[in-house]
Amino acid sequence: MKLRNIEAIIVDDSARARKLLRLMLAEIADDIHILGEAANVREAITLIQSFKPDVVFLDIEMPGKSGLQLVEEISRDIVPYEIVFTTAYNEYALRAFRLSAIDYLLKPIDEKQLAETVEKLRKIKSAQHNELRLQSMIQNFKNDQQATLSVPSLNGYIFLKVADIRYIKANGSYTEIYAVSKAPITVSKNLKYFESALVSFSQFVRVHRSCLINVQQIKRFDKTDRGLIVMNDDAEIDLARDRRDEFFKLLEKNTL
Repeated sequence: MKLRNIEAIIVDDSARARKLLRLMLAEIADDIHILGEAANVREAITLIQSFKPDVVFLDIEMPGKSGLQLVEEISRDIVPYEIVFTTAYNEYALRAFRLSAIDYLLKPIDEKQLAETVEKLRKIKSAQHNELRLQSMIQNFKNDQQATLSVPSLNGYIFLKVADIRYIKANGSYTEIYAVSKAPITVSKNLKYFESALVSFSQFVRVHRSCLINVQQIKRFDKTDRGLIVMNDDAEIDLARDRRDEFFKLLEKNTL
């Protein structure tokens, strides 16, 4: 059973890109109604204020003001139900999206990825949580040292400084996150989800199949037997044999 129509606008300085996305959406999602299109931030703000759409498909890189600047200008007062960023491949940008749990489409847009995004849009319930994630994403773009990870929770999202994460452990179908000055956080996402989100941070390494650690949060390492890692909170974590080379290489890189 479909939900009500999703009202959307498309923001991209390329008329060809806007047309292609509009045609792809028409092909795979007849419940998405395109209210209008904008070629720049000024036009986009006018459309958003006029229509208050459920979703904005927003290009990041545009002449003049960027998509990020649009978010900063409207996020205080008028937040679309959801923002889906469209972008050409840029690893730094993708990291900001992953950390903040913000949805994005890589150009050229893949039909399967677009269909998955549409399905997510149909399930969205709260714009407030989107506002918090957008602010987190902007912070991640601006300040690499204060990067934050958006952790899905039962009632929304918890935001953790990446540097404060000690280790992340798989626990059945759940994952437990251990961070400085916080009780363990249990999340219904698998370890691979967080490994992907943190992939561009060199201090994180998988030390066995069910544990990802921050080597900057290690208190000591005991080489006895396979190897025992002792974290700053005194937690003891075994090092798998097939992970030793990667662990030592990363440990050396992160040690002054």
